[in-house]
Amino acid sequence: MYAKCIKCGSEKTHSSRVRPGERTLERLFLKPMRCRECKERFWVRNPNAYIAAGATLAISGLFIGAVWLIISANMADGYIATETESEQPAVSEAAKLYRDPLTQQDARNTDNNKSSDRKIIPDAQPATSSAQKLADDHYFRVRLYQENAEKGDSDAQYKLGLLYLTGNGALQDFDEAARWLKLAAEQGYALAQYELGLIYRTGHGFAIDPVKSYMWLNLAAAAGIQQAVTARDEVMRSLSAKQLAQAQKISREWLASRPKSEPYVPEAAGMKNKVSPASPASEPDAAFSGQTE
Repeated sequence: MYAKCIKCGSEKTHSSRVRPGERTLERLFLKPMRCRECKERFWVRNPNAYIAAGATLAISGLFIGAVWLIISANMADGYIATETESEQPAVSEAAKLYRDPLTQQDARNTDNNKSSDRKIIPDAQPATSSAQKLADDHYFRVRLYQENAEKGDSDAQYKLGLLYLTGNGALQDFDEAARWLKLAAEQGYALAQYELGLIYRTGHGFAIDPVKSYMWLNLAAAAGIQQAVTARDEVMRSLSAKQLAQAQKISREWLASRPKSEPYVPEAAGMKNKVSPASPASEPDAAFSGQTE
């Protein structure tokens, strides 16, 4: 049904074409009509224009929403990746630097064979084959340290903990790694204290505890583990003043309860075997002596 003519009132009207220059902003939602009786040309409301405008807005809204969701998802992925990279890894640099005695022995044997001009003695081949089978055993290194670790050997406990921590030579098991590293750390093994501090920081093996993380990293730093200094300072920034005072107090009490002996730091971590006992100026909380408990 067409609109009535605004001049004569006739319903005999039809659509007229839009002439150049007529489509202005005011006439955006109007259409031209012409009366068949009086030939009057006039403009009426165009319902199709409203439908087209609504459809355009809806499509634009959906497009903008989709773009926003994509951007938000990418930003969230980038944030998670950044947080993950900034966290202290479960396997520390000390663990990466650690070299298993079996690997070192195999390397020494290889170097000796290359540098030696002597022929291989046939009788020695069975022994070499047997040693290779033991080295290929996935659980051999665990059994190698297990017995001594259970007897309380802190060095064996530390190495066994690293095997579980890295999953190199044993099934990766953070709970077992944390258990053995804690036993070694409690005996004053500096590198184990460092690893234990990282475990309390990341939550791999024990629940996250910034106070305990600071304590063990503080003790490792006092023993001369340079990596522990950086890690300790990073943990310190996440502690409140009360937590920091508590962590430093626990560190002092633990150190005071230990016999005055030299902490053990293996060469495997790239450090000297022996570190002089911490003097009063290098006690765990010496860097924060200006703070009160």
